[in-house]
Amino acid sequence: MLHDSTGQIAKCRQLADDADRRAATSSDETARKDYELLAQSWRRLALSHQFSSHLERFLEADKKLLQRIRVTGPKTG
Repeated sequence: MLHDSTGQIAKCRQLADDADRRAATSSDETARKDYELLAQSWRRLALSHQFSSHLERFLEADKKLLQRIRVTGPKTG
């Protein structure tokens, strides 16, 4: 199942930026550290979505190639 995760990636990055802004304006040290950790987590999730999207595209292309080989047979040189 191939799906576009561009929106999910953008949303995660937006939430990370928001957490960074909150960290920068927080006067409470514990809250600042929590917001920094939250921003890091959102960025890690964005990377996870990006990796998943790339992997899905790769697997779909590989599947199509294997189907073509089964239909036409492997090329011999």
